[in-house]
Amino acid sequence: MNYRPQKIYLEKAARNSPGTGRILSRLAGVPVEEIENARSLIETLRRKPDPVGEGKRALLLAVDRGRAFKPFPTPEGTLSCNFYSLHLVEGCDLECSYCILQAYLTNPLLTVYVNVEEILEGLESHLKSNPNQSFRIGTGQLADSLSLDPLTAHSESLVPFFARQENAVLEFKTKSINVERLKALDPHGRVIVSWSMNTHRIQREEEHKCSSIEERIETARQCIEWGYRVGFHFDPLIDYEGALEEYEEVMEEIFSEIPQEKVAWVSFGTLRFMPELKAIMEKRFPKSTLPYGEWVRGTDSKLRYLKERRIEMYSRLLGKLQVLAPGVRTYLCMETEEVWNRSSIVNQFSA
Repeated sequence: MNYRPQKIYLEKAARNSPGTGRILSRLAGVPVEEIENARSLIETLRRKPDPVGEGKRALLLAVDRGRAFKPFPTPEGTLSCNFYSLHLVEGCDLECSYCILQAYLTNPLLTVYVNVEEILEGLESHLKSNPNQSFRIGTGQLADSLSLDPLTAHSESLVPFFARQENAVLEFKTKSINVERLKALDPHGRVIVSWSMNTHRIQREEEHKCSSIEERIETARQCIEWGYRVGFHFDPLIDYEGALEEYEEVMEEIFSEIPQEKVAWVSFGTLRFMPELKAIMEKRFPKSTLPYGEWVRGTDSKLRYLKERRIEMYSRLLGKLQVLAPGVRTYLCMETEEVWNRSSIVNQFSA
């Protein structure tokens, strides 16, 4: 079911943007309140018992002021994958119990930046001024890339834009199946559609309002037919009895349907989160058992599984991937060089 907010807040600066008009036309009947800026509203929301939940029920239409494009932050001690973020949306309408955005974002409002044309003009200037650098850019770091696409239609701007770039590729990263707008667009090999994957159990118990694992695989197959490459991210890997066997089963399901030559990359990363997220998870998802695992604080101050267990998980799943799809590019998310090396994974994305 497509997202529909209970209320829309409209920044005055965003009033005349074409993007605003398009979104409002798709949300006819939803109350709209025009505001000068969202600062006082955000402070009010942050004092609510459940600011994250309250923020998801409202939509803020705003103007980005030059912060949309930036290198993805790499914590000290972890290897970089040479990735850049393009933030057109902040916040997510989906409800994954482990979502780091619940603690990471200071603004609980689901926010859409409507001045997409202006943002892309600035990005194109940056790409042209760095012709010898290759950019791997994604929109799925502070939001799901496609869950709101029926509303925002960002794909209709982004796919043609990246199709004409010579030194950049775009990744849509999603847990949704909202790919309808992609069908009529030609990516020219410059757009990858990827899915966050997990076991069927974790999808059912922890990834609320998300598509099923079967739906994600079938939608990936459909996107390939439309000319897109696809990717899969096993992140976060969650450790429980029988988990590795279940992850291997999902990998088998993927590569029984998806040709490996159409897969741009597969990544692995274990569950990790800032300490303050633990209390938020306990409050918002009281049935979840994830906060109660055996955690250690990593060099990036996040709570993680023990290093030896992480290496064991990566090594086993990489071995399975090499059997199923030996030619697929693989990388780890937010891990140290030691963990990469001991998991037998070479960083193919280093700058």
